[in-house]
Amino acid sequence: MAIKSSTFGCVELSGKDAARFVQQINEAQPNPLGLAALARGRVISEKISKGEAFKLKRNA
Repeated sequence: MAIKSSTFGCVELSGKDAARFVQQINEAQPNPLGLAALARGRVISEKISKGEAFKLKRNA
């Protein structure tokens, strides 16, 4: 499926592309690594809003 868009236009899908896009939206599973990163970010955000110190870990 190819999607073309621009700053001044919209994205239009039709036919098989549109059906596949709807199927992907309805059936896709969240990425576990993305969910873990989101959870870590929320913890840091909460600490920042409370004025608490936090450390970022560097993954090698």
